[in-house]
Amino acid sequence: MQKLLKITFFATFALSIAPVALAQLSVVPDPVQYIVAPEAPQPGQKVTIAAQGVGGFLGGATITWTKDGKVALSGLGETTFSFTAGALGTQTRVQVRIVSSSQGTITHDFTFLPSLVNLIWEADTSVPPLYRGKSLYTAGSSIKVVAFPTIVVKGVRVPSGSLTMQWFVQDTPAPEQSGLGRTSISFAGDQLQAQETVAVDVYYGANKVARGEITIPTSQPLVLLYVKDPLRGVVYDTVLPTSIALNAKEFTVQAVPYFFSNSSLKNRSVTYGWTLNDDEAVGPNSAKGILTLRQAGVGQGAAQLAVTLQNTESDKFVQTANAVLQLVFGQSSGSSLFGL
Repeated sequence: MQKLLKITFFATFALSIAPVALAQLSVVPDPVQYIVAPEAPQPGQKVTIAAQGVGGFLGGATITWTKDGKVALSGLGETTFSFTAGALGTQTRVQVRIVSSSQGTITHDFTFLPSLVNLIWEADTSVPPLYRGKSLYTAGSSIKVVAFPTIVVKGVRVPSGSLTMQWFVQDTPAPEQSGLGRTSISFAGDQLQAQETVAVDVYYGANKVARGEITIPTSQPLVLLYVKDPLRGVVYDTVLPTSIALNAKEFTVQAVPYFFSNSSLKNRSVTYGWTLNDDEAVGPNSAKGILTLRQAGVGQGAAQLAVTLQNTESDKFVQTANAVLQLVFGQSSGSSLFGL
């Protein structure tokens, strides 16, 4: 009885794998592959379609390209066809018909719908109050990129919530931030990269209708020095020059970081180091970027004040900056610190 059961099991197993083996043997590769560049054209952009065949049969085949129902190109071995995409939302249909003595007749249809997607980026980096410029990206800081797609189908603009976004960072897919209506992506940059490249493929249903790409350059952080007035606070409208003449016994200087990671500043991971004539200078608020200097004695002289900012987080360690201020005292010439 035991032997009979073993034989029955073997027979059943053999029958179950036989159809799988036959199915694998019946697979025939597609004799023609198509390369389309770009797959999702913008309005007025040149589009090229290239047919590539297994073996050399395409060279002796009659290939006819039809654009919007009219023959645009036909002849032996015409494997490449180019055309100019129409206006925004204007559909273009292309068909290729290949007649070969060895492969028979092969046809393939393409549909193009010119669309646009604009990408805007913003970096989460520091700038002073009332700063009118853009917060620049510095290595390792956080970035947000927002897509503004313009997809027109049959004269009607498709809302962003009906579009699927597939995001890429440095050519690597970001599936966790992709999906229906996901029009933005946020990520921390790589401090070892000279720039960050972000791209998005836009799909309407199963059709890829647009692609956008943007390159975000890496900038260097800065530190600039400002006067901190007891009554007016930090005077942000005037940056201290490289050299000033002191007309008072005391003044306070504020070091202001530009384009350092905001999260690092919030976590106090950015340190301030002050020196006066290469000797360490400290004060009650020097760790916050504020230093007060008092002139002792009389006479004339000069001193060099320097400050260095360093991000101590391991993934943002390249964020560093310094500033130097030459102080001249006991003289009436030169730029006046308090002539504001």
